[in-house]
Amino acid sequence: MKKKFTVLLAFVMILVLACGCSNSGGGEEPASEGGEKVVTVAMPSAWSDLYPLGEVNYYDTVIFDQVYDSLVAQEPDGSYSGDLAESWDVNDESTEVTFHLADNVKWHDGEAFSAKDVETSFKMFADPDIKSSSRYYLRYIAGCDDSGVEESADSIKVEALDDNTVKFTLKSPTFIDTFLYDMSNVYILPDHIIKDYTAEDVNDANTWTKPMGTGAFIYADAVDGERMEFTANPDYFRGAPDMDKLVVRVVDSSAVLAGLMNGEIDAVMYGGVPLDDWAMAQEQDNLVCESNPSTGYQMLIINSQKDYLNEKVRQAINLAINRDALVDQLLQGEGESIVTPICSLSQYYNDKVKAEYDPDKAKELLAEANFPADQKLTFYVPTGNAVREKAAAMIVEDLKAVGIETEIVSQDFSAVMSALQNGDEDLGIVASGGSFDPSESLEMLTGAFNLCKFPEDNELQALLKEGNKKLTFEERQPIFAEFQEKVAEQVPYGYLFTTNNLVAYNNRLSNVNTKNFAQFNWQIHTWKVAD
Repeated sequence: MKKKFTVLLAFVMILVLACGCSNSGGGEEPASEGGEKVVTVAMPSAWSDLYPLGEVNYYDTVIFDQVYDSLVAQEPDGSYSGDLAESWDVNDESTEVTFHLADNVKWHDGEAFSAKDVETSFKMFADPDIKSSSRYYLRYIAGCDDSGVEESADSIKVEALDDNTVKFTLKSPTFIDTFLYDMSNVYILPDHIIKDYTAEDVNDANTWTKPMGTGAFIYADAVDGERMEFTANPDYFRGAPDMDKLVVRVVDSSAVLAGLMNGEIDAVMYGGVPLDDWAMAQEQDNLVCESNPSTGYQMLIINSQKDYLNEKVRQAINLAINRDALVDQLLQGEGESIVTPICSLSQYYNDKVKAEYDPDKAKELLAEANFPADQKLTFYVPTGNAVREKAAAMIVEDLKAVGIETEIVSQDFSAVMSALQNGDEDLGIVASGGSFDPSESLEMLTGAFNLCKFPEDNELQALLKEGNKKLTFEERQPIFAEFQEKVAEQVPYGYLFTTNNLVAYNNRLSNVNTKNFAQFNWQIHTWKVAD
């Protein structure tokens, strides 16, 4: 997600000239158009679609967060603040959560928002006839199974008590922050539009080509795969944005610095400034640069359903990877080695579980597992993210050193995700936003996001579910500490390293809380823009 190496001035000047002569993801966007305040933000890959019930990747999140709102939002320290919900109450048993909704919220078409919108959105999300890759966010709600699908027609226990109050009944006592994390990932949709949709309507991509929500920005136009434009919502309930237009552009990471330097880009969203360019970015008078540690990480997908990628082989792969070299050489220290999805920022971090690099032990394990010497592994790598591509190349060399041959298959992000979900790969590399709460890891071991194809009802799932039943940190901590030990032993994924958020934005912007970026809570509507 972020990258670093030395950048030569001559190279950057060539890059600047090149960017000025050609479009890199949709062409130039001036800072103002006819007196309008225009803010242009960049991300390295395109959104997959505009279907708000089935978020596939964080590039989708960048888009959806401008148009839609959720009940709550996660803050940089892992706490939660109200979004559409102003406050919430939890009963003594922690089985009921009642949200009190903000007043004077309107949909982009002027209709009033109410608790009925929340109820209808969750009922639609839980419907088994509706396609969704992220329904697991409903898994704790009574009336849904562990994948978030309702157990019978309208069985999901979400009830609008009045226009401004909605109650969720949970299947069992649940740690409130775990539930709030899921709620922060569910977008609320307009009942007055979707209530008459059939499942066929909902599943049709054409239904969602012009998204409409309660968010700070109103969808205006798009060039698929290149750019999306929004106008500011003058009636946004938290205050109108201090800009007239927001443009999200897809810009290859190699062109981000040039765009920032010449003013075509005002800020970098998900993906950050490439590490190769970080030192140069910090020298620019027109840029504000901040490096923030994050829970976000890169991980190696290991397809466990392949017989030749059994536990001993996965352990060998884990030991063969020199994570310190990845962090020191590739990231230049702007990150942290990990072997579990929990990094040192989390209060649940088990500091007894350390990354090991032992090629000799890796060779022994491969021999014990009778790993086929002629087995070449296919390694799917998304294009457009330089640090991930370079990390993959270094991992290939590490594996070769212990006798594992690999063949890299480079495709765009959507194609790689499709291959991983289909189980076409032996290895893959993708990122996750991570979490302060270990229970977030459950989504990577179940359903559509079980990319490692780990068997269902496994020991790791059991530990996460056990931890989720506990309502205090003191009860949860030892269970999640054991979870991390088991992850290091069973290696469902090859967790690699966290990456600092290397954020840069034009100094015409102010009131930008870059620490929010780590939790995908950009709060663009709060930014101030100089005339």
